[in-house]
Amino acid sequence: MYLQSVRLAIALVCVGASLILGAHWFGLIPDSTKANAKHRRQLSETIAMNAAAHVRKRQFVDLQTTVQTLVDRNPDLLSVGIRNTAGVLQVDSGHHAEIWEQQAAGKSGVDAIQVPITLRRAAWGNVELCFHAPETTVAGALAEHPLVRLLVFFCGVGVVAYTVFVGKVLRVFSNTQVVPERVRQALDTLAEGLLVLDEKARIILANDAFARTVDVATEYLTEMSADALPWQSADDESCQPVASEQLPWNLAIADSTIQTERMLWLQMDDGSRRIFSVNAAPLGGNGARRGALATFRDVTHIEEHRAELERMLMLLRSSRDEIEEKNRELEILATQDALTGCLNRRAFFERFGKRWTESKASGQPLSCIMIDNDHFKRVNDSYGHATGDEVLRQVSKVLKQRHGVNGIVCRYGGEEFCVLLPNMTFEQAIEQAEVTRQAISEIRLADPADLRLTASIGVSETRFDAEDPQELINQADVCLYAAKRAGRNCVVPFSPKLAEIEGDLSQHADRKGVEIPYQAVAALVATLSYRDAKTAEHSRRVADLCTRVASGFMDTYDLHLVEIAALLHDIGKVGVPDHILLKPGPLTKSEWEIMSRHDRIGVEIVESAFESPELTRIIETHHAFYGGGGREKHLPIGKDIPLAARLLTICDSYDAIVSDRVYRKGRSHEEAIAELRRCAPSQFDPDLVERFAAAISCNPNVEINASKNEAAIQIGYQVERLATAVDDQDAEGMKSLAARLGMYARSYNINAIAMAAQRIEIHACQEEIRWIELLKDTNQLLDICRATQTDLLRRSLDHSVDATR
Repeated sequence: MYLQSVRLAIALVCVGASLILGAHWFGLIPDSTKANAKHRRQLSETIAMNAAAHVRKRQFVDLQTTVQTLVDRNPDLLSVGIRNTAGVLQVDSGHHAEIWEQQAAGKSGVDAIQVPITLRRAAWGNVELCFHAPETTVAGALAEHPLVRLLVFFCGVGVVAYTVFVGKVLRVFSNTQVVPERVRQALDTLAEGLLVLDEKARIILANDAFARTVDVATEYLTEMSADALPWQSADDESCQPVASEQLPWNLAIADSTIQTERMLWLQMDDGSRRIFSVNAAPLGGNGARRGALATFRDVTHIEEHRAELERMLMLLRSSRDEIEEKNRELEILATQDALTGCLNRRAFFERFGKRWTESKASGQPLSCIMIDNDHFKRVNDSYGHATGDEVLRQVSKVLKQRHGVNGIVCRYGGEEFCVLLPNMTFEQAIEQAEVTRQAISEIRLADPADLRLTASIGVSETRFDAEDPQELINQADVCLYAAKRAGRNCVVPFSPKLAEIEGDLSQHADRKGVEIPYQAVAALVATLSYRDAKTAEHSRRVADLCTRVASGFMDTYDLHLVEIAALLHDIGKVGVPDHILLKPGPLTKSEWEIMSRHDRIGVEIVESAFESPELTRIIETHHAFYGGGGREKHLPIGKDIPLAARLLTICDSYDAIVSDRVYRKGRSHEEAIAELRRCAPSQFDPDLVERFAAAISCNPNVEINASKNEAAIQIGYQVERLATAVDDQDAEGMKSLAARLGMYARSYNINAIAMAAQRIEIHACQEEIRWIELLKDTNQLLDICRATQTDLLRRSLDHSVDATR
């Protein structure tokens, strides 16, 4: 194609030259040589006439000036001289004498003309003019010939014009003919935008998809550079334009390399931005740079979806972290006694077990102090329970101030406190106990101002070979009772001889070596909590009720034993299927038959885990009816039922009566006590029912408030696990956790959480999970949970402030 274009150009130039020559030969174009000679002759005659006039007046100075001006202004005129007949050169302009001598000597380059001057019809002299002589060589003559110049100009202009014309034609041809129409139509069917660029990144071809995306007509795109569009780097948050040399198609052209998956933003006229995944490949081989082919995949929706997903995940993780923090705060509240702020028994024994293990491993001493407020019942009877509560708060305040940093302070039960002192010797513990006793005696209340407090304190330490934490407490408890028998308001340290005198330890000699690790108990309760948090909370409330009642008439060992029995009395429910265990409504007869097996399962778990016959016996007989009968006919009756078992069944029944169920509302404390009394002769020990009523009637809502704390903690833990499953995209985990959370929330009538959990479960069950919607529902669930926890924390703090007052 290119050679054909060159041949056509040469032919056109030849035709044009022939036309010019023909016109010259026919006289249509004047002969410039003759015209030039005629012009010189006329100029010479004019100068001669002017010179004659000046010579006649003898104005040679003016004539010199005039002639010199003519030489200066006429580039073709070399010099002018005026010579008289005597040969004297009267006027010399342009070094005429020298030039005239050179031409007279026959040197080339000068064309001389001589015109005579006549005065009074007599010859006066001559005007001599020297002009540039015409070129004598063939090349020079041709170069000077106007016809040749015209031909050269015509050919040059023709070539330039033809080049421009051919360029335009070739460009149009490239756009319309190089890419066949069927190929263009095929490219227009592509969903991705496509550009064919030349070596300077000018757009040769743009398909319809690209034109629609950038909202520019195809005919306008083919007249512009791809670099001219407002491209921005997707990796640069400052939205600065991308340098031209960094654009993928320019890199492909410059380096002859393929550029893949380059992310670019394109700023649109309406202010929005489109995001493209760009691929570019060079055109041409063997290092030739002939342009590039670039494809543009519009990933705006995908990238916006990804950004939204990342934002929701960040929000999810932030909310989950906040819930974790609130869980820790609630857990701290759950480990504290509501009245005094000291550790409750469960939290105390968990920490005691860890300290005990550390002490045994390191050989460091571990001391224990048991403190009992003297005549506390008299305070309640004389001044009322409100004053009694204030006494306990003031005593606990003293204990926390003195031992809260280095020790562990626990409200052990009723008016009893236990302080654990790690890394403290027996002698140091005795000294601290005496200081504590003195501090308690200095407590003064605003009302009644005349009330004086004293305390009996027992001290023991690991040097006396206690087998387990409970035996260490028993040793301190023996000393405590010895202090009471010694007149109260004193400190009694432990000694083996004292134990023999008191007989308290020997009374339980058959229990020697039977250890019930509280860590194992806590692990079993945690297992139950994972299967059925509501049952685990019920067990904790029953344990709290048992310790509140039993602290008035049981020793420390039996108190510890009944507490563990209460915590584990429903442990057999871990073997009940979820569809029965977590059923929100009443059970059918067949389901009750399956549920009833949990008693036997629980006995077997406890028996194999602890090898404590007493603990096993309590759990085995706690369903026995005091008057006989009941489901288990083989169980003992009356006083043959262990005391701890009789107390456990009363506390268990009371909590079941006052607690809400999905299918019924919990009854009031008064109604529950009335129901216990009604069933006392046949089902419950009547004396123990009255003792129970007297012990908890002063503050019947303590366990209910604790239940709310436990419920919030368990919901927080389950929501936390569910959020982790969503973050890990664990669909199966989401389904099971959401279902469990929904049933748990419904059992506590927390409908907002139950509905949110149900939506998450529905999303998780779909074949194609819509993660954005799922994350929105999960974040909504976290917001509800966080608000519930915040409200509970606020109310708990308000309660603590009120209690302190």
